[in-house]
Amino acid sequence: MAEADTLAAGPQLPYLLTALAHGLDTVPADQAAPLLAAAARGLRQPHSAWVLADALDVVCTRPELAARLGNRTVRDLAALAEDALAGDCDAALAQPAIAGLLRLAVAGGSPHRLLALLTEITGTEAADALDRLPILIGIARDHLADTDHLLDVLHALENQPDLNPATRADASFELAMADERTALEAADRNTADEQLQRALMRFTELDRTHEARLDARAHAAAIEAVLAFADLEQNPTGDNSARQRLTNAADQLDTTAAHLAAWTGRMHQLDWLSARSLTQSAWSKLVTTLNAAQAYLDQPSWYNPPDALNDLLQIYLASRSIHAPASDSPSLTALISPAVEAPFVRSQGLLHQLEQALAHDPQFTDHPDAQTLYDAVHRRRQQPAGETARQEAVPGKALEGRPALAALFRSDASGLRDDLDPHQLDQLAHQLTKGYSPTGNARVDAHLETLLDILKTSPAWKPRDSHYFTPLLEHFLRFLYDRFDAQANLYGERTAYLGPARKKADGTVAAWNEKHLQDDFHQHISPLFPPGTVTREKWDVAGGRADVIYTPDPASRFVAEIKWRTTRWKTHETVERDYLAQAANHTATGPPFALLLVGDASDHSAGYRDIDDSIWIVRHARSTTEIPRLIVAGVLPTARPTPSALRIARS
Repeated sequence: MAEADTLAAGPQLPYLLTALAHGLDTVPADQAAPLLAAAARGLRQPHSAWVLADALDVVCTRPELAARLGNRTVRDLAALAEDALAGDCDAALAQPAIAGLLRLAVAGGSPHRLLALLTEITGTEAADALDRLPILIGIARDHLADTDHLLDVLHALENQPDLNPATRADASFELAMADERTALEAADRNTADEQLQRALMRFTELDRTHEARLDARAHAAAIEAVLAFADLEQNPTGDNSARQRLTNAADQLDTTAAHLAAWTGRMHQLDWLSARSLTQSAWSKLVTTLNAAQAYLDQPSWYNPPDALNDLLQIYLASRSIHAPASDSPSLTALISPAVEAPFVRSQGLLHQLEQALAHDPQFTDHPDAQTLYDAVHRRRQQPAGETARQEAVPGKALEGRPALAALFRSDASGLRDDLDPHQLDQLAHQLTKGYSPTGNARVDAHLETLLDILKTSPAWKPRDSHYFTPLLEHFLRFLYDRFDAQANLYGERTAYLGPARKKADGTVAAWNEKHLQDDFHQHISPLFPPGTVTREKWDVAGGRADVIYTPDPASRFVAEIKWRTTRWKTHETVERDYLAQAANHTATGPPFALLLVGDASDHSAGYRDIDDSIWIVRHARSTTEIPRLIVAGVLPTARPTPSALRIARS
């Protein structure tokens, strides 16, 4: 209380805010009021730009503190940003003040002051005040409604010759990203291709004039690959120019994505706008699919341009996501992704998944409903545009209110049955949406980043193996997080092994086993990678049988060893002693990276340990000259009792 004003006026402001947020529930009201007033004065007249940035990190991650400070925070930040842009105070304060306004708006606050401030920028303001503002303007356009007029501001910044070259380059990059988003949101192929060409032109020019813009080079290579695929689809038997473009683009993206990850991995970035591991995984997935696709170019039906577009969409979503407090639990952090409708990309991706399921998945191949659905979609897409326009937009009663599935059709499909289970359709649409987009949980992102930092210490962590293993690791992590929280009936019989064992008709207990876990994991990752690259129970791998294998190309093979144990494990060393040797041996002729998934069916009557303690990386070398094997181990509690049956163990 005695030093509040002094602390708020100096570099200790972030610590004052942290302490205040921590004690808000216990500090008496007569003491909280002057402390909050001092904190507000500190935000209104900060000691320096970096102090303001750190202070706003505290405010934006503590919603209870932001609520107690009230709307005056928004007013004060807006006034501070206006003064900085006008040259009436330190110009460096503009960027953190506007970033704070943006974060508060995305977290649920009013965006009006922010948008009014941004739309008045002309490019003639102090150069230092405009530093990094194009990035914030682009993110604001992604996350807030009715912001297309911000494109005019970006054009003004791009064409202002007196600005710093880096600021103008940022504006050019954001305009290219806007073109890319327009392509992703296109309703048809022609519009998507046209907008991709515009984005490619901007990214290429930015790469040519600014050699350090690896992000522009990566996007240019990705778009060039998508366009090459489109040309191949339209003219599969033509000259080899499109094939060569695809090969060159894939090689360029392979190298650039690795450089981009290395370049940004240790550099300071806006932490709240830095879903680094998810972005890296998204880039790696596109690299993987492009490299794998080159081996199947003689089979055009295997890989379609919408699949590459969908990978590009995931990159866009991951790189433009914002960390913010979760709305349902202030103690957790959510990853808020921009709302990108992408009807053409998503519908084409769903249709291609259905086609591949009918071709490769036994559960779909012989299922009459799946074939009926595909026939109805195909028949309706063959009708002339004029005829379909005269008919209803929603195909069948079963798809009313379900745009994710309705987008597969151009109009009503008479061949679609109206008695399909609506609940099942909703569940499938939800799985498709959540399964291939950011999880919304920043904890998964942070966990993935920690594991990748360890993998990067290996001398063998190089392209292309690093690109191949990264998305596999991400989906392994997502699988574990999902199944840790899941009830046994999440996916019916598929996940029943997570719950108590069942009794047979004769009264005996039918215990779960390794096959149930293996089936679930195999079904989880198979649709996420190119068809044919994920196999199971393959013999003659290091002299034995490998459980689940991911082979993106013949020179790279990654094995997931799956085990089942009925005795309690107390330490990581217990698991490593029992299973590490076999998991490591499967890497004898491939990259030194593998997965070890252990189903723990021991007694869970007292509960089970948390997920952080159940996932780790083992470094194992069988000789002094061998490159250490890095095995990502995960232990999943299975055969779990219902929560009401848990009891604290007696000491």
